[in-house]
Amino acid sequence: MNGEHREGQKGGARKRTVRPHQEMVQPATWAERDERRARYRSQRGQQYTAGRMARRTLLQTGVAAPAGRAQPKPRPLPPMRAGIPVRSGQQRRKRSLWRRFLALFAVLVLVGVAGGFAVFSPSFRVRSVTVTGTSNPTLVKSIQQMGMQGQNIFLIDLTGMTNRIDAIPLVNSATISKAWPDQLTVSVVERLPVLLWQVNGKTYSVDRHGIVIGLASEIAGTSQLMTIVDARSKQVTSFVQPGTRLNATDIAFALQVFQRLPQVADVTSFTLKYSAPGSPTENGSFVVASSQGWLAYLGGSDDSNPLDNRLQELAQILHRAQSSQLNLATIDLRYGLRPVFTVKPS
Repeated sequence: MNGEHREGQKGGARKRTVRPHQEMVQPATWAERDERRARYRSQRGQQYTAGRMARRTLLQTGVAAPAGRAQPKPRPLPPMRAGIPVRSGQQRRKRSLWRRFLALFAVLVLVGVAGGFAVFSPSFRVRSVTVTGTSNPTLVKSIQQMGMQGQNIFLIDLTGMTNRIDAIPLVNSATISKAWPDQLTVSVVERLPVLLWQVNGKTYSVDRHGIVIGLASEIAGTSQLMTIVDARSKQVTSFVQPGTRLNATDIAFALQVFQRLPQVADVTSFTLKYSAPGSPTENGSFVVASSQGWLAYLGGSDDSNPLDNRLQELAQILHRAQSSQLNLATIDLRYGLRPVFTVKPS
């Protein structure tokens, strides 16, 4: 074969020689295969069981075995408890729950003791109330006598107390702050009077929002304010008292009249009256009563004709009456560009 292979290589072409089998082997039957598998398995079993037993000692018993493998000494099982034994993880969880429960109970006890001490201890009772922002002794006394002293500083209703102080006509706004452990500080902003309102023989001070503050004699800084005389019926004026809210637009209109009338019409000595048939909150009509004896009906703050136009008309009528030597009785400026005036009989 080698010679043929070499010759093939020398000739430049490679040849392959195939020789047939000299004898034919029949395939094994299924019975022969099963017999061969059984014989192979029996040989493997004899190989593993035919080992020689070594002599050795059992460490748990401390006694040498006479021959062969040492058999362990059986141990008695632990006594069975009633029911299913509890696992160690469940025991740890139970101990953890108990610890948490005890910790929570201790915290609640501490909180209860601290809360009881804060509520019932006399150390947290309000002993003094300081009022700042005002020098009015009447206002200070009325605030300090509202019942804040003696209350627990933790349980006192500051919102309710602040609303009660805000309801005082002299007070515009108020705030209350705590000074631990037993003091309160009340900061107030007083209402600023801008006009005086004379009604039923009494003169009250009024702020720019129309709130009647109180008697002018009890409030400082009201001697230089202008006065409005309320000429309405007693049925209406009986409701005017400290705390009453008048119409704020009427207050603003009256301030403009006091400021503009001397500048436009050169009228310095006069009385401004207020009349209206309705309630104190309705818009009324203003009347200028001059020291010379004439009355000028200006109208109200809701008239379409601006106040400056009405005052210009008033100035022209006064100039005409002076040049014509007329003794005026009334001047009505409530009809827009058609003012009407009357003359006193000679």
